[in-house]
Amino acid sequence: MSTKTNIKRVEEKYPLSFYQCSRIYSALSAMLLPDKYNNPDSYMIRSVYFDDYSESAYYDKISGVDYRMKLRLRIYPPNFENVKLELKEKKGGMQRKHTLLISRYEAEALLHKDYDAALQNKDIEKILFENNISIHSMRPVVMNQYRRSAFMHAMNNTRITIDREILSSETNFDLFAEKPVLFPAMDYYEALLEVKYDSFLLQWISELFYSYGLNREAYSKYVFSRRLFENYIS
Repeated sequence: MSTKTNIKRVEEKYPLSFYQCSRIYSALSAMLLPDKYNNPDSYMIRSVYFDDYSESAYYDKISGVDYRMKLRLRIYPPNFENVKLELKEKKGGMQRKHTLLISRYEAEALLHKDYDAALQNKDIEKILFENNISIHSMRPVVMNQYRRSAFMHAMNNTRITIDREILSSETNFDLFAEKPVLFPAMDYYEALLEVKYDSFLLQWISELFYSYGLNREAYSKYVFSRRLFENYIS
């Protein structure tokens, strides 16, 4: 059975040096509740992103277009059966995420551009139609993988994540491979901190970020994972 979620909230991103990553990880561990999926201190995420043949998602991001959309498949290795089809919308600092649980068969159909087979699931067809996405104009463009440590605070639905070991490939889209060949996506940073919340960010968290010299940036793992396209094709 398919399950859908629709989440709208604020998202901010802060690239971390090795020193910042180590120190703020220790601080967050002492102050916030760990995510139940931290095993024991992190869990793995792997995603394949789709874009159209005009590379709209890529160019909208680097051009700073106010309203943007990204479509992706996501799993959490070593679990290869629980697949999420996710559509992320961003407008300014706000984001909305639509999530649909689909089967591995349907995910593989999308990866192999067998869209007629995938659209036999009417929930997939509906989420794409409602967001004006013509799936036949889309194809997989990059796969990335990273380890995530997550922390939570109940007030304002606050969630802080630290993503490390960010790897990617623009030629291998085998989402379900046991050990895919992937390459480092980051040159200058150790990790990426993301904070998501409703309404406003708690002051003590803002002060914590300031105390460790964190600078908010419009960082995108998707864009950084597409360096081959950026350097040699675009």
